[in-house]
Amino acid sequence: MTLDDAAETHAKEMPGDDPETPAFYQQIGGAQAVKKVVDDLYLHALRDEQLSPYFDGTDLPALKRHMVLMLTKVLGGPDNYAGRELAEAHQRLDITGDHYERVRHVLLGVLWENRVGVDVLMHVAGVLTAVKEQIVRQPSGELVRKA
Repeated sequence: MTLDDAAETHAKEMPGDDPETPAFYQQIGGAQAVKKVVDDLYLHALRDEQLSPYFDGTDLPALKRHMVLMLTKVLGGPDNYAGRELAEAHQRLDITGDHYERVRHVLLGVLWENRVGVDVLMHVAGVLTAVKEQIVRQPSGELVRKA
């Protein structure tokens, strides 16, 4: 399932169908709130000794921009993401199931710390579950990086 498909599938649960109810993107505070969540996500991920090796040699500002655009899309905001598909973007990283779940936990925790509603958390958790198979290359185990 692509990010588009996952966001669309879970969008059925989003309040955006009612013109009186703003999309999750507006509910959490729009671009400024999404940027803060992404900054907080990478702050935590880079401090985590199991996750930080995935970011070695990465253009972090560019990665954050991509993540802001993806999270904006997932939350029902403007769809300006023009990056690679998830599978292609993550293929070389050999991400394990354990590490994917760790990032998932960090993102949901950061969203919670930023006081988003339970409905937003459930929506993001559903999208993360739907796209997991595109990102995970190893079911579990230690980080293995290709040269």
